[in-house]
Amino acid sequence: MEKKVAVIGYGSIGKEIIASAKRQEIPNAKIVAVFDKQSQVVNSVDKENSDVHLFSDFDEFYNSQTYSNLDVIIECASKDAVKEYGKKIIESKKDLIVLSVGAFSDKEYLAELQDLSNLNNTRILIPTGAIAGLDSIRSVKKYLDSLSITTTKHPKSLAGAPFFKISKIKLDGINSETVLFEGNASTAIELFPANVNVAVATALAGIGLEKTRVRIIADPLISVNKHEIVAKGSFGEIHVIVQNIPSPSNPKTSYLASLSAIECLRSLCNESFRIGT
Repeated sequence: MEKKVAVIGYGSIGKEIIASAKRQEIPNAKIVAVFDKQSQVVNSVDKENSDVHLFSDFDEFYNSQTYSNLDVIIECASKDAVKEYGKKIIESKKDLIVLSVGAFSDKEYLAELQDLSNLNNTRILIPTGAIAGLDSIRSVKKYLDSLSITTTKHPKSLAGAPFFKISKIKLDGINSETVLFEGNASTAIELFPANVNVAVATALAGIGLEKTRVRIIADPLISVNKHEIVAKGSFGEIHVIVQNIPSPSNPKTSYLASLSAIECLRSLCNESFRIGT
């Protein structure tokens, strides 16, 4: 049965999802709406998608007939968008795919959204994103003694991070591999909100934000976004290394994040066959 889908955020990931659906690579999914509060961004949406309804005002979007007919909404805008629109989406009984999982570093908000989801019989889904192995980490979470993720990116991929407003380290002064941050996932997402959603996803799959250790490294010689996850416990050890090509239109985002979002939507729209936990 075909599911009607809306995309929130017409950035690099949103564009990839829409393009993939247009190429009919996501069976049983039809993109029928795009919402982005920046009107100039919405106006840039491919006009060939004449059956896609465009919105730059959330209330107009929310109260439209198009919205009432939706089955799934996929957020690929920002953690602020998740916090601003998440409750209304769940209360309206729509399934919600969240890419800006950094919003869930707010444990109270996450618990509230989960309660609403249970009450309204909807689903909140978090794609694996730019990493791998979350299914394995989730399966051994009760047996974990330690969990860490090290993210290494080119300095330009970290531009705009709040970290640089409080640090003595200057972005344009990094000329060799430099450790910028070591701490927990909760602090990491506040200092690098556009770069370490993967840390929050890893933490939520495992032992939580406070206990998950994060290292962020800037390396001007690296050409990929690298993530290294190490999980240890009574079950043994999991060691995952992923080296992603940055998205051509947004170096802060790995191309794999787009592909993961597309696969998450594909799985949701084709529930008769699933690989992995």
